[in-house]
Amino acid sequence: MPNYALLVEYDGTLFYGWQKQKKLKTVQGTLDEALAVVLRRNPPSRIYVAGRTDTGVHSLGMVCNFRTLEPIPNLHKLIVSINALSGAGVSIRNAMEVPNDFHSRFSCDAREYVYQIYHGKYENPLLKNRAHWLRFRVNWEKVEKELPTLLGEKDFSSFAKATSIRGKKTVRNILSVNLEKDNLNGNLFRVRIRANGFMHNMVRITVGTLLDIGKGRWESRSIESILEEEDRREAGMTLPPYGLYFVRAYYEKFPEINELYKPVFP
Repeated sequence: MPNYALLVEYDGTLFYGWQKQKKLKTVQGTLDEALAVVLRRNPPSRIYVAGRTDTGVHSLGMVCNFRTLEPIPNLHKLIVSINALSGAGVSIRNAMEVPNDFHSRFSCDAREYVYQIYHGKYENPLLKNRAHWLRFRVNWEKVEKELPTLLGEKDFSSFAKATSIRGKKTVRNILSVNLEKDNLNGNLFRVRIRANGFMHNMVRITVGTLLDIGKGRWESRSIESILEEEDRREAGMTLPPYGLYFVRAYYEKFPEINELYKPVFP
């Protein structure tokens, strides 16, 4: 059975997350419906995905895969057809045939997210539902100073939704984390995090904690001390979902996936 990977971009504010749910509009459900029409004579399998995002969370480059009974002769036509049927809010950016043993979730070595923050006294209407609006003074140098402490393999139970990690492993390996400032808009900041895996709300809680530290909420606490507590109650706020973007999935054994992320021009 041929195996195909799709690169999906979507506006999370228009969906109740990725995972298919009854009577709710989700990204997976929308793609399932479109694929069922486009490939009605060559029925697709279930769609697998690199990371299941929550309601309101966006994607700039989510990788998913599915199988078909027969080869798809024209992937460009497939993309155009799916995009036409899916409607507003979701778009296939690229597609390719992949090896039979490729699995978008289980083959994935690392995932990268960005959390976007607009720091200003007054609201920016162009960033509504695109970035978290922060109206308080923040010591960004203090925030950046805390970032190296997050790196490496550690127990991140303080930075995950408590009810979602009971009886589960809470050790993750953060491979890189940095603070970026938009060159075109001096009030726009991004925290970029890449790890071998994330727990529920992990990025939103981690960035929320960094902002609480930067705002001076705590004088004697740090990322290090909060990690040591292994208690969600010791960390900061959970930021809203609309500032979060799934950016990229990494596949060391499948370097051809890098081609999915290259721009496609006419």
